[in-house]
Amino acid sequence: MENITKVSDKAFAVMATCDRTKQSYGITVDPVNSRELKLVWAFKIDKTKAHREGYDKVKVRGGIVKDDNFPGCPYCGTKDFYVCGNCNAIVCYHGERTIVCPCCGNRGEIEIVESIELQGGGL
Repeated sequence: MENITKVSDKAFAVMATCDRTKQSYGITVDPVNSRELKLVWAFKIDKTKAHREGYDKVKVRGGIVKDDNFPGCPYCGTKDFYVCGNCNAIVCYHGERTIVCPCCGNRGEIEIVESIELQGGGL
């Protein structure tokens, strides 16, 4: 059995999309403090269920850290992602310089940032 880090009562989930399979998945995020967001777990989930669970109701901003037990995308296994500048989708990232968002088709160059805004909700 894999180790799963316990999360605080402030933890929430956000939706992400695998760029290779175009499948949706959730990421459990636990705010470490007012400036850091820890990625703790990733899991397969249907978009309709995620919306019903309120995974689009919370907005936070901060730098990202990955828990030692964070497994990455349940489809392709990557632990890296980007946030689309057009539709704000969280998408798996495999080191490309130019990307095409699988959610909206936006094409662009990757830009490294210190902090991002995530939107999510309940667990």
